[in-house]
Amino acid sequence: MNIVQENIDGLNAILKVEIEENDYAGKVSSFLKKQQKTAQMQGFRPGKVPFGMIKKMYGVNAKVEEIQKAVNARLFKFIEEEKIAKSFFEEDIIKNPENIINYYLNGSLFDDNKNISVIKNCSDKILEIINKIKNNINNNVIILNSEILLKNSKLRQFGEYDKLAICIPCYQETKFDIKKFLTQQIQINNVQLSDSQSEVIVNSSSLKRSKIKEVMEKLNLYKNSGKITDQIVEEICTDVDLKKNDEIVDILLSKNEKNINEFISNMSNYEKNFIEIIIILRSFIIKILDIQKNNKNLSIDERIEGHKPPIFWKDKDRIKNILKIWSANNLEKFLSNLNIIETEFKRNDLSQDTQFYYFLTQNLSKISLKNTNNFI
Repeated sequence: MNIVQENIDGLNAILKVEIEENDYAGKVSSFLKKQQKTAQMQGFRPGKVPFGMIKKMYGVNAKVEEIQKAVNARLFKFIEEEKIAKSFFEEDIIKNPENIINYYLNGSLFDDNKNISVIKNCSDKILEIINKIKNNINNNVIILNSEILLKNSKLRQFGEYDKLAICIPCYQETKFDIKKFLTQQIQINNVQLSDSQSEVIVNSSSLKRSKIKEVMEKLNLYKNSGKITDQIVEEICTDVDLKKNDEIVDILLSKNEKNINEFISNMSNYEKNFIEIIIILRSFIIKILDIQKNNKNLSIDERIEGHKPPIFWKDKDRIKNILKIWSANNLEKFLSNLNIIETEFKRNDLSQDTQFYYFLTQNLSKISLKNTNNFI
């Protein structure tokens, strides 16, 4: 595998990766042989499915995964060797703080080389380590990347008030922004996708450009193998994160008090911050309301089939079920309350946990399950 860096200007560069079959073929073959030992298929004894059939079933996905692993590993090594930037996660730094502390404390005051370190998923916990090294970073740069920080966050206050730090707010992108970005990526990569496939990709992205790029990288490996089908898009997009998104929507809009209360009690298992949950719910509710309120002369099936952008096939039954138990008035009221609670999160320093638990309890867990067939 070969990597070539083409500098565009002082801040931007393109890394071109050339990969050969021998960079991944061995690991693909090993994976398929392992699958063959445990595969079960009608007409064959366990472990006796022909290798050719195993390759047909799992070959493309295995190839995609191994190419990604090989490219990622080589890229990280290249970045380390060329001193482009060093990337860490907060949890790794906290477990082994000596590496980064010794690196900066032992650095020479006369070292002209500028090193850039990026620490991801930062919280207030990282400050203990940053305070030990902040006066010794000399010519170097440390970028602390974080999710939403409230006003009372010590990390946010450090960024805003410490003379050695700069705080750069990055605001949550909208669905419109991500759709526009996906359209650009489709044109750049010359990939042919239907409107419904594009909608699936956007909905699976959690409104993050990095996830759009990740999906496009995988689709690039398929585009020369024929038409990109709905199944391929679904397999690429249906990761754990997307499954959790669907599960959150289905539970919170189910009007099943037991399931909703269980969700409230176990929200940490879903690994979502509250703003993400609001975005997921709002996007789905807006789609439902559009179906409920438009083309009332048509049946629900006709409205769903004719909806623009097209609704992905696996979401159609889910939407029908929610349409049966929610009226347009109740959904509009719930949507309005979602917008209010999001504003409250951004405006004050009260515990998001407390606010959101209270919001769900008041809006969902005590909903009457009677008179549900009033969706038109």
